[in-house]
Amino acid sequence: MSQIPQKTDVVVIGAGLAGLAAARRLTIAGREVCIIDAGDDIGGRVRTDDVDGLLLDRGFQLYNPSYDEGLSVLDLKALDIKSFSPGVIVSIDGRSYKLADPKREPSWAVDSLLAPVGKISAKLKFAKYALGLAISKSSSTGYDQRTDAFLRAKFGKDLTEKVLRPFLAGVFLEPDLATSKRFLDITLKSFVAGTPGVPRTGMQAIPRQLAAQLPADSIRLNVTASAVASTMVRTDQGDIRCRSVVIATNARSAKILVPSLQVPNSNAVTTWYHLADCAGAELTDGKSTLVIDGKKFNGHIDDPTRPLVNTVVMTNAAPSYATGNRTLISSSALGVHHSSQAENLVRSHLAALYKVSTSNWTHVATYPVPDALPMMAAPHDTEQSVRLSDGVYLAGDYRQVSSINGALASGRRAAEALLVDDL
Repeated sequence: MSQIPQKTDVVVIGAGLAGLAAARRLTIAGREVCIIDAGDDIGGRVRTDDVDGLLLDRGFQLYNPSYDEGLSVLDLKALDIKSFSPGVIVSIDGRSYKLADPKREPSWAVDSLLAPVGKISAKLKFAKYALGLAISKSSSTGYDQRTDAFLRAKFGKDLTEKVLRPFLAGVFLEPDLATSKRFLDITLKSFVAGTPGVPRTGMQAIPRQLAAQLPADSIRLNVTASAVASTMVRTDQGDIRCRSVVIATNARSAKILVPSLQVPNSNAVTTWYHLADCAGAELTDGKSTLVIDGKKFNGHIDDPTRPLVNTVVMTNAAPSYATGNRTLISSSALGVHHSSQAENLVRSHLAALYKVSTSNWTHVATYPVPDALPMMAAPHDTEQSVRLSDGVYLAGDYRQVSSINGALASGRRAAEALLVDDL
């Protein structure tokens, strides 16, 4: 990697999705851009490790092909998104119940209606609500509240506690569902509009595709910024003079650079990967359907013997994630966990969820991710200002919404504000 330049038009701090999206827009506008990142590769939180023929994303992540920002900057055909099943399997008292939109999974219709997870009227009401969001052209800018309060009042205790809380806890990475209803609406709308999946070569294919649209040698890795001004960025490898700066790090790193900046707390997750000792066809009907535990939560009480918020057979949707026809399982729990005892508890929970012995499953890797998602507490402004001061701009999903689409949008918005200011 070449040395950092002494001077450029714009310094973008952070080579994650927000920083790459900002750099892409600025490059198109003719600005000379230098992207610096303290890490050893691009992608920020969206990284994939290739280990012994296995593709291991750092934390369970999916990409929704309906994301509007992605449609404008990514080549989805080249990414070759492998979609997961548009539904969930809820495990309750040793039985599994399939829940999905009957229009997308017609064979699941009876199971969806009769599953003991709430009244049929509540299920139909929830389906109608989600569909209404999908066809609505207005954004969620009205009254905001906590997601859990809204769900319980609107759809009842049983559906909320046995399906919606277990599922959404894995989406928002927090069990209390204190997350903004505005973000809930955005999330549900995207689920109805498109079926999430993973790129054939792993989630890091997304930032790599963005980076490929930038001039060669515009990204400098292993460079740590220590101070920022509108006309200079100080790094551990020297100063870079510039006309403006885009801070596109995660929230924690942004606050280190700008101590006065108000940022949300981060929600953490730990993801375990296992190789099963059976064919993928023997698990979840050969599909990549998210499995959740309907009895993990009892109100706000989290059962510690049921650590996982979700698990899925990755290779049922994306065989490219494991060579040699192996069966790769991804499973996630809230918080940061390192111990072998935690893995043993996970293995026990997996046996209950899949209803097979997991004693011979091979533990491949554990990924604790302390800053997995910024908390979107209610009330939440889904489009916070990207202008920090004259010549200094902010980008990151914490400025928008906690998603890949939010990261891409925040990067574009920061770049466009810079261009409007002609800096």
